[in-house]
Amino acid sequence: LRPGLIDDDGTAIGTALGVAINRLRESPAKSRICVLLSDGESNAGSLDPLLGAQLAHAYGIRLYTIGLGQDGYVPYGRDSTTGKPRFVQTRLDETTMRQLAQAAEGRFFRATDNAALSRVFSEIDRLEKSDIRTQRYRSVQDFYRPYLGLGIALWLFWLALRSTFMTNVLED
Repeated sequence: LRPGLIDDDGTAIGTALGVAINRLRESPAKSRICVLLSDGESNAGSLDPLLGAQLAHAYGIRLYTIGLGQDGYVPYGRDSTTGKPRFVQTRLDETTMRQLAQAAEGRFFRATDNAALSRVFSEIDRLEKSDIRTQRYRSVQDFYRPYLGLGIALWLFWLALRSTFMTNVLED
């Protein structure tokens, strides 16, 4: 992923929530959560973010929202001709992010840097502990067959030589 990969600028928070709900709604897991990491500006998509959060609540999916970014100008890639950083004006819509978390019985977090984001994920991990069962498969490959075949071939060769003119040579 890189800035400018998608022609249309915008964030479709409601649509993203709809996709997440569709994947999680039939999950047998005890704890079903969705983590939304955004600046809160939903300016694209067809599903209203608040309706998406209400749908998440209806399906028993808890929504944790993480407000990322800051108000003002932030770096947004580099100019292809000059190589200088480009800046875009953004704002953090903390109110919407709080409403979304509240609608789906989740919680809002604010992350201003990588360390804060790491602490937020640790907190979510602490809140949503659930046991999972895993199955381990171990592939076992036996290598005795070539040696067994060679052993049988040598034994048969010995039997054949034993009943030929080599009998006296083999016994000495």
